[in-house]
Amino acid sequence: MSSENYLRTETVHIDEVSCAATSTIQWFAENKNKKGNATHPITHNNKLSLHFCGKEGFAAIAKDIQEAKGSIDLVCWGFDPGMELVRNGYNWPRAETYGDLLIAAGRRGVQVRLLVWYSYSGGKKQKHMPGHTHGTSPWRILDSDVEVQQIDSKRSVQLIHEHARDNRHKKEWNLSGDKLAAMAREEYCCSWYKAAFAGRLQGIAIRTRDGDSSSIAASLGHETRKPDAIEYGLEVGAGTHHQKPVLIDFAHDDGSKAVAYVMGLNSVTDYWDTPEHGVENPLREQGAAKTKQEHAQGVDGFFDFETLKPYRDYACRIEGGRALIPIHENFERAWARAGGDTKASQYICDKPPSALLRKAASGDSTVQIVRTQPEEKDFTVKDIYFNATRVAAGGTGYLYLENQYFQYQDWAEHLLAIRKNVIAGWKRNCAKIGKGIEDLPIMHVFVVIPAPEMAQMVPRTYDTLATLGQQNGMTGQVKMIEEANEKERARAQGTASKQSFLRNVADRVASVPQALTDVIPAANAINKPSEPILKDTFGLRVCVAVLNACEFNQALRQWRYREIYIHSKLLLVDDGFFTLGSANLNQRSMAVDSEINVATNDPRHATALRKRIWSQLTGGKYDGGNATPQEIEQTFKHWVALMKINKARQKSQSTDPAKKQMEGFIAPLDDGRSSTIRYG
Repeated sequence: MSSENYLRTETVHIDEVSCAATSTIQWFAENKNKKGNATHPITHNNKLSLHFCGKEGFAAIAKDIQEAKGSIDLVCWGFDPGMELVRNGYNWPRAETYGDLLIAAGRRGVQVRLLVWYSYSGGKKQKHMPGHTHGTSPWRILDSDVEVQQIDSKRSVQLIHEHARDNRHKKEWNLSGDKLAAMAREEYCCSWYKAAFAGRLQGIAIRTRDGDSSSIAASLGHETRKPDAIEYGLEVGAGTHHQKPVLIDFAHDDGSKAVAYVMGLNSVTDYWDTPEHGVENPLREQGAAKTKQEHAQGVDGFFDFETLKPYRDYACRIEGGRALIPIHENFERAWARAGGDTKASQYICDKPPSALLRKAASGDSTVQIVRTQPEEKDFTVKDIYFNATRVAAGGTGYLYLENQYFQYQDWAEHLLAIRKNVIAGWKRNCAKIGKGIEDLPIMHVFVVIPAPEMAQMVPRTYDTLATLGQQNGMTGQVKMIEEANEKERARAQGTASKQSFLRNVADRVASVPQALTDVIPAANAINKPSEPILKDTFGLRVCVAVLNACEFNQALRQWRYREIYIHSKLLLVDDGFFTLGSANLNQRSMAVDSEINVATNDPRHATALRKRIWSQLTGGKYDGGNATPQEIEQTFKHWVALMKINKARQKSQSTDPAKKQMEGFIAPLDDGRSSTIRYG
């Protein structure tokens, strides 16, 4: 699976008088847009809008669902019938639930189709379908035909309160309102799923799908880096469908009101947050157990948080346009496969709604929908990531990456290889145009990631960061590797006693499975360019940030800091291109799990996105201005300085707000965990 097969060839003519030539930047997978075989058409008549986090994204989806007239097609990694897309209160249900929205749509004649990833082992672990993967033994289940027709979140609350009132003399029913609400939610979700799978919810059809192990195994065979044994087993045996597009009214009224969403947001209540990312927000879910998990990871101070972590993600709304056709085809193929149709991959929408075929107008955007779909040998997400990086690396602008997983070493090596060629060529020819070493063209790379969610994800993250010379933020892994290397040097030099050496070997053999002992040698084999080498050889400056929220808690009289979990999957380049959707920067998303992204070269949206994101992350200070090379260079320096200031304020023992209050969210990565087991 070559990462260069997306490149087009082009004949460029040089004007003999001016000695100038004109060409076009290739942002897209253009070989997938060939006339007569456009498997991934590049479309020009799409209206885009960008939404930050669950508050904005889910609110827009709720509005479109409420206005749907003909069809609603949902593809989900997980689906929570009890989640509220818009939240106005603090006790469940805080507003109309997702399940109620779909019930209402079905009752007014809308065809609702819900496709959810599910595997018995993976689903039970992820708990991503409340009422189906867990919470399946509620206090009661609405089961009769009459009761099924009355499924409603508010009715579930009413029923349990009535039951608690009638049984208030019993100790087990002397419960708080919060407890009763949680029990009502459990009953509602379980009743909803049982009715949906039985086909008893009017207008609603539901199917589940699992990963295809043979297709995944074939895909992994083309990867440069083969997964370890444990990784291979998890990827082949527990591959997921990670797509989350929403498509509404595709064919109704000939597509005149058709709208779609391509996003990273999961339709599960834990993923809802506001763009302000408060340390605590009662509109997020309760999660005392998560506090202990955060503390165990060593990435947060130990505070008694009541709600789940802040979550960051994006959604792209596509109103009309030809881009909706491949989103529709993606759904129909997956829906048919989930129903047992072995020829599903051949489905093509040969008669699209005419409204989607209108001519491009002012304000429209050029879009390509790209996917990872091992069953169809579709890896255009990887093509887009590598191609956009190739384009970015050929210039002197910026590349902004915000991703849940930074674990794809092949991508980092690709960036370095392109930059090395660019800088080498520049050095060969700079004297001819009167340039010196001080004029070296620098590209600035901004990486925003969370601390890896599991210790076993530390090695792959370390290796990817180390390839770019940014491994020092993985403090625990760095320390472990240094100590292991020191022991090995001592052994080789004979300075350690035989008894001590045997004890060290025994300890290592006892604690590390034999097949996994190559983590340290692999890390040692990485060049890890220093900052001067990164600049001189590759013309690169790289900064790696995590996001932290900050608040002063009046009750506790103390400052509290908390990680903002990055669930985003965004690549933004030079105010000229971005891609976002469900795809992470790891082997799973590039070769294993099904994914879907939107890619566009619309500079208006790219510029607005960069300004809003960078302004928010730096407390309104450093948004990159007009993104000139000089402004990007200054912004980069400001980011690095602000990250250090914010880290110092977190560690400060002062009670002075000026020395404790963070500005914006950015801080340096500092993860004290280590692991000799890989899982990326």
